[in-house]
Amino acid sequence: MRCPNTNSERLHCDQLLNAAEDLVDENGLVSFRFAEMAKLASCSNHVLYKHFKSKEDVLVCLFLRNCTSNFMPVFLEKNKDIEPRLLAAFAAVFSFVAVQRSPTFNTLRSVSINSLCWQLASDDKVNAFRQRVNLFWHRNYYHIEQAQQQQILLEPADKVLEVTQSIYFFLAGILSSFESGLMDEKYLGKHDETFFNLLCGQLNKYKWIQRFTASELRQLADKINLFFDKYYQQNKSCKFCQRLNGLQQCDKISAEIALG
Repeated sequence: MRCPNTNSERLHCDQLLNAAEDLVDENGLVSFRFAEMAKLASCSNHVLYKHFKSKEDVLVCLFLRNCTSNFMPVFLEKNKDIEPRLLAAFAAVFSFVAVQRSPTFNTLRSVSINSLCWQLASDDKVNAFRQRVNLFWHRNYYHIEQAQQQQILLEPADKVLEVTQSIYFFLAGILSSFESGLMDEKYLGKHDETFFNLLCGQLNKYKWIQRFTASELRQLADKINLFFDKYYQQNKSCKFCQRLNGLQQCDKISAEIALG
């Protein structure tokens, strides 16, 4: 199912997705009923099925509308003073802040990226989803590559991918562990303390011009939290999401595109 083309269609999609988020918050991902979206959004079933063929379409779109790749370009335009070394950790810290603020988004992230979910979505949704996931990967890779080229990361060029993978796989594992709720808290510790200490350990396995500290990563997280307070809710929309359609490289995002 294609993304909406007109303002009227975007309005309907946003109303339906807002309803879906409310249903997920109230009933959980498994129990929320696809058909209830139209009633809660005061839309007809015709409008619902015009934009979403299934529950999987909705879950993918809920992820896309909330995903960090939508908001990171805006943050960087508003905070151009972030030092290049910290940008190597930026995507990981930004993602942690996002899921701490919205446990529902963390659940959406875990479920929608599961192949048992997204493979059942319509082709257009899958293509947009794949592009956005690759855009996130490129965001990680790009800042680490820039750090290596600027001799901030003191490793050979062939280590850039390894550093990227190391941070991404750490991030995926720790966020999923925090979200699951299965482990006793004594094994997880205080989430923010565990996250920042382990992320520093992951980064400091490699040679940098200056080692990372948990304190400076917390300061970055504080800036990101202030950004979310001001810019998140107003930009959580289909229109804002669509501005990145077709993009898989973060260096192709101009200031005009970033700010929507």
